[in-house]
Amino acid sequence: MFGPTSWAFLGVLIAGFAGLLYWLTRSQHIAVKAGAGVVAFAVASVFGASLVNQYYAYFTTWGSLVANASGSGVVQYSSGVGYGSGVVGSNQAVGSLAPTSVAVRARSISRHGRVRTPDEPQAFSAPPPPPLSASPRRPTVAASIGISPIALAAHPTTGRGRVLQLALPGARSGITRKGYVYLPPQYFEPAYKNASFPVVELLHGDPGNSAGWIYGLHVPQLMDAAIDAGQIGPMIVVMPSTFDGSHGQDCLDAPHGQLDDTFLSADVPADVVRDFRALPQGPHWAIGGLSDGGFCAANLALRHRGEYGAVVSMDGFYSAYSDLAVMNKVFGAGSTAITDNDPSTLVTGAQSSLPRFWIMSGSGNAVDTVAAQDFREIVTTREPIEYVVLPGGKHTPPAWRAALPPLLRWTWHTISGGPVGVGTSQLSPGSRA
Repeated sequence: MFGPTSWAFLGVLIAGFAGLLYWLTRSQHIAVKAGAGVVAFAVASVFGASLVNQYYAYFTTWGSLVANASGSGVVQYSSGVGYGSGVVGSNQAVGSLAPTSVAVRARSISRHGRVRTPDEPQAFSAPPPPPLSASPRRPTVAASIGISPIALAAHPTTGRGRVLQLALPGARSGITRKGYVYLPPQYFEPAYKNASFPVVELLHGDPGNSAGWIYGLHVPQLMDAAIDAGQIGPMIVVMPSTFDGSHGQDCLDAPHGQLDDTFLSADVPADVVRDFRALPQGPHWAIGGLSDGGFCAANLALRHRGEYGAVVSMDGFYSAYSDLAVMNKVFGAGSTAITDNDPSTLVTGAQSSLPRFWIMSGSGNAVDTVAAQDFREIVTTREPIEYVVLPGGKHTPPAWRAALPPLLRWTWHTISGGPVGVGTSQLSPGSRA
C-alpha cells in the first residue's frame, strides 16, 4: 500500500531528492539551481517528517492525514446551540465522522438481531464514596471507590456519535484551551432526552495534542463500533489540550505559573457538566491518558480523591521522580510538592477510597513494562487492579490503537457501576499494530 508509512513513499522522496541534487550540481542556469535547492530542502523536510511518522505509525492513511489537516468530521461548538438539553434536530448542523471498516463490520453484525429501544433513562445523584477502614496497607483491602449502577445500558444501535471542537474556558485556572467532545449516538435520540451520561476525560502525551485522539487514534470510530455492537453503553468523551506550546509541565499547578492541574481536574469537568448532559463529576467520571497523559491521569485522580471513579493509562509512568527534570523546573529542586504529586506515594498514603485502575504496557518497551509492574504491585496492596499487556507493543500509536477497545469497554462497565475486571490479561497477538 502506497501510504504515508510505506517504504515505497519514502523511496519516492529519496529518488526525488537525488534528482533535485543532480539538477543542482549539473545545471548551468542560476534560476534552475536556486529552484532545485529550494525544492530539495522541502523534500528533505518531508522525508524527515515521514521517517518519524513511519516509525510511530501516527498517520497510516492519506485520509487520516488530510482529515487532521482540514479538521474533517468536527463541528465548531458554541454554548447555547442545543446540545445541553433536548435533542438536536435534523435541520441543525452536527458533524459525524465517516465510519471506518471496523465500525461498518460492527454495525452489520448488530443488524442480525432486532435492535431494542431502551427505556428512557433518568438522571440521578451518585452517593458519596464510602470511607476506608484503618490499615490501608493490608493486601486484602478492597479500597475501590463506590460506583452505583446507572440507568443506562449497552444496547446495539446503528447511529453515529458527533465530535465537537470547542474552547474550554477555565474559570478557576484562568486558562482557555481547545478541546474536543464526543457525544454518543444516544445523546441525540428522543428516548434519552432526559438522560445524563457518564464521562471519560482523555489526556494526550507530551509532545502531542488533543486532535491525536480524533485523527491518530480514532477514538470516535472506536466508540461508535463498540456502541453499535452492544459492547458498551453511551458515554461522553472529552479530550482537552493539556498544555500550550511545544511541551507541558505534567499537568501540574506551578507556583506563580500555569495552573494545569486546576484546569484539567476542575475547569474542564465544570465546562462539560455546564454545556452537556453529563453526570456530575465523581464516581461516574473516569480520567485516562497515554504516556505523560497516563501520569497526569493517575496523579490528578489520586490528588482529587472522589472526583473520578476510574483511571485508565496506556504506557504511563507513575512516579514523579521518573520526570524529575520537569518536577524541579515546576516546583524547584527538593520541593515537598514533588512528593505531593507522586502517584506511587499517594496510593500507599491515602486514607480514603481509591479510584479503580486499568493500566496497559507493551512488552516491547522495558521502561513502560517496569513502570506498570511496579505500580501494579503498589496498587494491589490496597485494591485489585486490571493490568493489560500488549505482546511486542512499543511506545507508539499502533500499541495504543490496539489497547483502546478494551480500555473503552472496561471504562464503560466500571463507571456505569457494572462488574469490574481485575487481574493480568494479555491482548491477542492479532491486536498488535
